[in-house]
Amino acid sequence: MAATIIAGVFQSERFFRETWPTISQALEPEAGARGAVRWIVGVAGLKPGARVLDAPCGFGRHAVALARLGYKVTGVDFNETELGRAREAARAAGVVADFVSADMRDTDFASEFNLAVNLEQSIGYFTDDEDRQLIDRFWRALVPGGAFVLDTRNRDQCVKSLPPEERRQFDDWTLRIENLFDAATSRWRARWFRLASSAPAPREAGELLGETDIRLYSAHELAAMLRPERWSRVDLYGGLDGTPFSLDAPRLVLVARK
Repeated sequence: MAATIIAGVFQSERFFRETWPTISQALEPEAGARGAVRWIVGVAGLKPGARVLDAPCGFGRHAVALARLGYKVTGVDFNETELGRAREAARAAGVVADFVSADMRDTDFASEFNLAVNLEQSIGYFTDDEDRQLIDRFWRALVPGGAFVLDTRNRDQCVKSLPPEERRQFDDWTLRIENLFDAATSRWRARWFRLASSAPAPREAGELLGETDIRLYSAHELAAMLRPERWSRVDLYGGLDGTPFSLDAPRLVLVARK
């Protein structure tokens, strides 16, 4: 892989470099990845020993699950803390996986993988042009006949059901998220707060952890960004379990074949 650092700072970068590693494992339990990986492997028709690219890989829950199944996995992420956890998870599982420190916008793989995955709402944090270029990089990374799986939030469902505030309770603290969706730009902005378990109820309570800003794409927008002339087939699903896609599906999953 040759990579030239050209990617610029994006609006949510500080959150994902500094805040996300402190909460990611609480929000994304490792066990939840196994069922998703089994479905991905099936829909992609992966053969034993196939090569898989997971970008961004975070702390490696999908990458390690794929490696457990015998696939040759390369995970890419720009967060060294998360990469360290991914490497440790692979060691603990007794599997081999290659974890690369890089911004996924700067990767330059060419015809190396049978499957590439971009999971957990990892597109939309950049400019529209950068998102298009990122998808092009996944296309280049695949061998002919390879599959690309992109998983993100369903914009149409989000427009109808995004609450102004969300709370997640953990053992000794509560995560509070203030949400704002701008229909004019299709951008979802969120402010993340940490509340002690004994914190009072007012909205003002809590430590501000960070802020995120993501562009949510509709199904037809993402399908167009894949440049149909490059892909032999693109299928839509409503989750990483094969749920049919609909306006009310919480997720938007694209499975594209090169």
